[in-house]
Amino acid sequence: MKIIFAGTPKFAAEHLSILLQGKHEIVAVLTQPDRKSGRGKKISFSAVKEVALKNNLKVLQPVSLKGSEIQENLSNLEPDIVLVVAYGLLVPKSVLDLPELGCINIHASLLPRWRGASPIESCIAAGDSESGITMMKMSEGLDEGPILRKFVCDLDEKETLGTLENKFVGMSSENLLQFLKDYENKKINEVLQPTTGSTYANKIDNSFKRLDWTTKTACEIENKIRALNPKHGAFTYLGEERIKIFSASTKKGNGSLEPSLILINDDGSLEVGCKDNSLLEIETLQMPGKRIISSKEFVRGYESTLSRNLKFS
Repeated sequence: MKIIFAGTPKFAAEHLSILLQGKHEIVAVLTQPDRKSGRGKKISFSAVKEVALKNNLKVLQPVSLKGSEIQENLSNLEPDIVLVVAYGLLVPKSVLDLPELGCINIHASLLPRWRGASPIESCIAAGDSESGITMMKMSEGLDEGPILRKFVCDLDEKETLGTLENKFVGMSSENLLQFLKDYENKKINEVLQPTTGSTYANKIDNSFKRLDWTTKTACEIENKIRALNPKHGAFTYLGEERIKIFSASTKKGNGSLEPSLILINDDGSLEVGCKDNSLLEIETLQMPGKRIISSKEFVRGYESTLSRNLKFS
């Protein structure tokens, strides 16, 4: 098949690499425009663009797919399908209708649960016990198109955004090329999504990343920390210092710490009070501009900061 691939982050780039192992013709790669990043505001390429350039693929980076010029360019490529993985731009109906076999989205959840921008983070933060990948034929609605195939996996007790993304890439490595073969040979039936049971995963912003020690239990906070590790980092404040927390564990039994209060144990470990007298032990964290360290290293290295502030906010 002649395929246009559309994607932007590392998760999408790994799917492009899988696609390159097959015999399909990738006629173009769509990815978001280059961004300025870092302290020097240097131009950086998306992970998908990096893979595309290494493999001498045609790269298109429109700011929108609604323009007539980009739509004409895509039409001239005469694709059989457009394969979308975490692209990040709206695909209008005029583009959905271009390929002969339609546009297929590889969505990182078991639709209709967690439609939207952050399905992996959302399922971990919510404490889901399973997740997976859904191959979906795209429609105008947000992740509402018919389901073509699902691949399911269990979530481990300490699952993080990073480990679950790796699981999904492994599942795609085993199944994507066979799925495309079956789809091309019309061996897959479309199944409409149920009208009930849908949930939505919004874009990750600071309000989601900031930890709330007062209204959330230790278990809920631990889930969120794992959901944001390693890409985002959950954060809290110690005085005026914004601290990212990358791993933590819920302590068994109830404690007596008020929510957000910090206890420094004799062995240098840190515990924090949460809702319902639950306790969270902080394992790794990061001060602004510094490397990720253990809580014990933090206690040794930031004694003066802790002496002034024994409460997260």
